Amino acid sequence: MKLVIDIGGTSIKYTLCENGVLNKIKQVSSPKYWEEMVEIFKNMAVDYKNSFNKIVSVNISVPGIPNNQTGRIDGASSLHYLHEVEFINTLEKIFNKPIYFENDANCASLAELHFGAGKNYQDMLFLVIGTGIGGTVIYNREIKRGAHDFAGEFGMMLVDGRHEWAVLGSAVHMARKVSKEIGREVTGEEVFNLAKEGNTIAKKAVEELYFYNALGIYNLQYILDPEVIIIGGGISKHPDLIEEINMKLKEIMSFGQRSPLIPELRVCEYGNDANLIGASMIDEN
Repeated sequence: MKLVIDIGGTSIKYTLCENGVLNKIKQVSSPKYWEEMVEIFKNMAVDYKNSFNKIVSVNISVPGIPNNQTGRIDGASSLHYLHEVEFINTLEKIFNKPIYFENDANCASLAELHFGAGKNYQDMLFLVIGTGIGGTVIYNREIKRGAHDFAGEFGMMLVDGRHEWAVLGSAVHMARKVSKEIGREVTGEEVFNLAKEGNTIAKKAVEELYFYNALGIYNLQYILDPEVIIIGGGISKHPDLIEEINMKLKEIMSFGQRSPLIPELRVCEYGNDANLIGASMIDEN
């Protein structure tokens, strides 16, 4: 039995996992400060004290780049404090168990690779479009990390010459932009709904969101040439996602002479549970 934890930009999910099966998932809001997160971990230890003797490890899906040499989380994420602390050392003291951590997109990709939309492919990209944008490069059914562990940091790509894909392709950033323009705070989901209702500001923002994601996907296809690109994250729950991105891909490919190859896109099958399922396999991969 393992305690599996998914640390996200807005929430932390956790549960016990035995033989690949998740128990009831619990969820709390992601705190603003590291000290508050430490208290959340301590509360988890209390929650599962009756099962503690059966827990063999604590496996954690994290934003950023796990550094197994230092026990810290490198890179950047919306939870800035995670990159300033002795992460593994702190958790070992709290749980007194082996601690394994892995990038959140890599965790989700493990779930999709072994059980979900990627199970029939050798070479694939897993693209997460959520609070930010990240992903995983998989060749011969193995995660490729790159010389500096930055493979899969797709959100760093510049898609308009100045701005990162993580900014222009994220529904969170879209919501912030629309909020300023209409004079009230709205969520990404509300922007999609406003667009369906005909709000011109929201419609333009959603069109731009799909365009920049299609542009990023186009670039990935011709740089890495995967068999399939699997899309996860909050945006993946929209039923018209693939259709909308394919329309934008055709628009992009009409800009002069382009190869006829259109990326094969699929939506992830495990949705919000993918990170937890993948986290349960960290110590095995």
